Amino acid sequence: MDKKPVYLLDYDLEELKALVIALGEKPYRAAQLAQWIYKKSAASFEEMSDISQAFRTKLQENTVLFTLTPLEDKMSADGSTRKILFQLADGQTIESTLMFYENTNSHRERRTVCISTQVGCPVGCLFCATGQQGFVRNLRPGEILEQVLYFVRLIKTTMNTEDRELARKAITNVVLMGMGEPLANYDNVRRAVETLNSKNGLELGARQITLSTSGLVPQLRQLAEESLHLELAISLHAGTDELRNRLMPINRKYPLAELIPACVYYLEKTGRRPTFEYALFEGVNDSPQNARETAELLKGINCAVNIIVGNPTSSREFRSSSLAQAQLFQKHLFAGGVFNTIRVSKGADIEAGCGQLRSRHLPFPLP
Repeated sequence: MDKKPVYLLDYDLEELKALVIALGEKPYRAAQLAQWIYKKSAASFEEMSDISQAFRTKLQENTVLFTLTPLEDKMSADGSTRKILFQLADGQTIESTLMFYENTNSHRERRTVCISTQVGCPVGCLFCATGQQGFVRNLRPGEILEQVLYFVRLIKTTMNTEDRELARKAITNVVLMGMGEPLANYDNVRRAVETLNSKNGLELGARQITLSTSGLVPQLRQLAEESLHLELAISLHAGTDELRNRLMPINRKYPLAELIPACVYYLEKTGRRPTFEYALFEGVNDSPQNARETAELLKGINCAVNIIVGNPTSSREFRSSSLAQAQLFQKHLFAGGVFNTIRVSKGADIEAGCGQLRSRHLPFPLP
């Protein structure tokens, strides 16, 4: 065996089989391991009671189960949002957020985890706290998965154990909307998502997994060809190239004339209606004219726009629009024939916006 410990969460079931064989064990032990990790939410090898002590010792000597360490844990005043800053094995940090949504007429009760896919982000959107931090590295598949597993264990240890449905599926939804651009870490994200969806993993349906992208067109088209048809969210934030170029530098490489057809292609290949995210910032992109431009851009496309009152960052240029302005923006989108909703922001009191908590822990001032 390699002296460097194997990170078990990086491995799918077939790779686990090869590993246990290399450790001198029978192949069926791989399924036992996966069962303990993803179904029984084991926090350590010692909890794996139907695995022999000799095998558990081999695992402890040659592998590592978890690598994330919580540095800061913040709960919103209303109890609906919990955000954690994690330290990775190499000392870098990422953020993950757990959000509770109550049962309503339009939605069932949800327990959603928002996870990161990179340390920092290479896209550099001007209004995003993560974008202001720059890019450090991609997350491994296991580091992506471990964020979800942490909250699964957290919920199961604090819940009513008589709630069988909750015990079966502590997390109902996963959104890849945290730090980083998921499609810029394509292979690792795909492997992690496959495990989230797999019957040997967390068994989350494809409709319960949403990937958010700033618009990497080649990877977006590649994603459309995958067998796993995820829900897709596009960070739009502007209805013209002129404005989007200023807000999102990626638009200069993949302008709207390329991005929008790629989104339509995804819809045609997967049957998944894309959602366009639009964060409103006062005096920047929240005018009725901006709404009309967006409606014209999306005219005739089977899609939805998710209007978000933007999270403020350290940049004074980007101040949150008012709810009244968001409602006016919504009115003009409806008038242009575009279905839309206003998303109520969660966790503003605990810096739940992407990258905000991590920014305070970085050893240099941000602009």
